Amino acid sequence: MGGFNMKVCALAACLLLAGQVSSYSMEDLCAQWSGSGYVGNPADCTGWGYCQGQKLVSWNTCKNGLVFNAQTSTCGFANSTICTTSAVATCTAAKSPMYVAVLDDCNKYGYCFGNGSIAYGSCGTGGVYAAYSNACIWGSACPQDSICRFMKNDIFVGDPNNCGSYLLCNNGYGTPGSCPTNMFYNAASGNCQSTDTCTGSSGSSGSNTGSSYTVGQEVSGVCKDGVAIGSNTTFYVNDTITCYGYFYCTSTTADGIWNSCLTGTHFDPTTQKCVSPAAYACPFNRCGNVASPFMAVINTNCTEYEICSNSATNYCPTTNKYYDEVHNICTTSALNYTICGAST
Repeated sequence: MGGFNMKVCALAACLLLAGQVSSYSMEDLCAQWSGSGYVGNPADCTGWGYCQGQKLVSWNTCKNGLVFNAQTSTCGFANSTICTTSAVATCTAAKSPMYVAVLDDCNKYGYCFGNGSIAYGSCGTGGVYAAYSNACIWGSACPQDSICRFMKNDIFVGDPNNCGSYLLCNNGYGTPGSCPTNMFYNAASGNCQSTDTCTGSSGSSGSNTGSSYTVGQEVSGVCKDGVAIGSNTTFYVNDTITCYGYFYCTSTTADGIWNSCLTGTHFDPTTQKCVSPAAYACPFNRCGNVASPFMAVINTNCTEYEICSNSATNYCPTTNKYYDEVHNICTTSALNYTICGAST
């Protein structure tokens, strides 16, 4: 292992450094699994959901401060069960020394001293920490950046980052696999088939579906109305189809090169940046490219929200009439997010 940074952090101060909420939602996990059973909550290591028919049909949390162990589908004691969303939370409860993954930086690992404190080490240039084997490895993507971190052992699931392929989940780690030539993995059946399952559709939470473009695709005529900001000679324009897609332009006569914002963000053509969806009132499908089951409907004073799985509109209870999509709650407080706009 690499050397420790032996400056032991106070737990409260380190929380933002070592904790991370995954970009996946429980709906995303269920959509990739043909079976039925429990999955972990990527936003709360005490929470769980139940999948059936590729849908999330129920959810809850472990009681009495227990942590959900997704690999065994059981609730376990916090001092002996890894918190899948926070290294700090694990080390807070750990009663004996142990290594843990630092989820927002795969090059690092954490060490729990067993007294509530944590220190950090590094795998060095090009290395990543593999929690499943407690070792630094090279030439690999981040092993714990996988939906298998929240799935039970010994199941096959679709690979959300490589449609038509699959992962074998074991100990929170996904071993990639692919179907034979000219065949595609179908997450609904758990089998390979000759029909291409990767066409996608808009409104799917946690994915980049809904665009007719692919990353790096050159398209003519899209840059003609664009304007560079400040001293820049290049600029970006939205694709007018999705909330997250944009074209990179070197001039108003050049072909535009399509790209996508990182998951969880939308492209704001005014600032020419990928921003929080709440900061830009995108007029297209707001459920694309986000890991949320619900999104506020723009210009309704945030009193309406869309159910991303079926595009239906719903309302919060009258006692908590405002939907706060940033925190995914209904609240009594009026919100000043850009998406809220004026009441209609």
